[in-house]
Order: sequence, then structure tokens, then C-alpha cells
Amino acid sequence: MAKYQIDSIQHWEPFEHDGVSYSLSHLDVHEMTYKGTKQDYTFVVTYGLHCFAKEDTPYVISVVYKDGRENKTVCMERYEASKHLRHILENLPTLALFQTTVDKFFTLDMLNTFTRKYEPYKVCIAFYKEKRLLRMHILSAFFARTGPGAVGVKIPNKSVSLFKVAMDIAAKPRNANIPKEATNRKGMGQNVKSGIE
Repeated sequence: MAKYQIDSIQHWEPFEHDGVSYSLSHLDVHEMTYKGTKQDYTFVVTYGLHCFAKEDTPYVISVVYKDGRENKTVCMERYEASKHLRHILENLPTLALFQTTVDKFFTLDMLNTFTRKYEPYKVCIAFYKEKRLLRMHILSAFFARTGPGAVGVKIPNKSVSLFKVAMDIAAKPRNANIPKEATNRKGMGQNVKSGIE
């Protein structure tokens, strides 16, 4: 049953592989409140398919997951890292957010359970307002090996604080700039085996 009147997946069904069930409940909808000096901001947080799925990585398994918009192969590296996202988001006010044309992102060094090395972990977020709710949709999260945020690659974008972002979003009209990637609730939460070996 839907908890909020929003167009994003609120509950992710588990997937199965080799007789093992893998929970995605850590990516279910939740609220996150950030206490500012002048005002507190509460966001309804949802997550996208790209937090745990991606084609053509060394860590894909033979499971294709559907989110209502697209089908992607489950990547176990992304899946394992996604278990840390809620804790990471709790510390968002301490991190520098970098603006791109469609979203904001940040990177931090995190232990990769597959390589057993600390690597830059990049989280891409869309901030917007939906039905008067402040919304944060995690578009994708992955270990950055190329592009801005990767080792030795400078981030050219200007940084902004979470509270500046929150203040700007709160001032916008309802249903402002909802990203198409977040509107994935129809036909969501299905997974099927694919022919990948």
C-alpha cells in the first residue's frame, strides 16, 4: 500500500538469484529531516533502479529488474553499496553538492566490498517538489571510475549546500521539475530471469 501520494516506487520487491532472496527494503520510501539554523527541512526520499542495476559491469547477475520505465540487469556491486545510502544521506548537510544540468551529485570515499579498496562513490540526486512535499529522488549511485568525481578527475561544477537547495525547492510551486526518472511507479517492482550467464 502506498504511503505517500507520489509517482515514485515506494516499496521495492526482493529479487532472487541462485535460490537466494535479496531484500531491497533498504531502498523503500522514507523521510529524512535536516535541522538547519533557521529552519528544518523534511524530504520524502525515494530511490531509482540505477542504485542497484546496470548493464555491462563485471558484477552483473542473470536477473533483470523492471521499474515501470525500464529494465536493467542487477549489479551486485551497486546492490551491496546501496545498503549504505540511508546512512550516507543522514550526513548530507556535511557534503558538498555539485550541480549538473539535471541533478546534483556528491562523491565520498567508501569501502567497496568487492575490490576491498576505498573508492569514490558517486550519488546523483534530483531535488524537487511534488504535491507540496519536498522530494529527494536518488537517481543513481555507483563507484565512479570515470568522469567527474573519479580518482584524479577534477569536479568542474560549483558546489552548493543542502540547505540552499532545500530553501530554493521550498520556494517553488508544487509539482515543479519532477524528473521523468522518478515517475516509475506503474508496473514497478517486477523482476525476471534473463538469458545472461
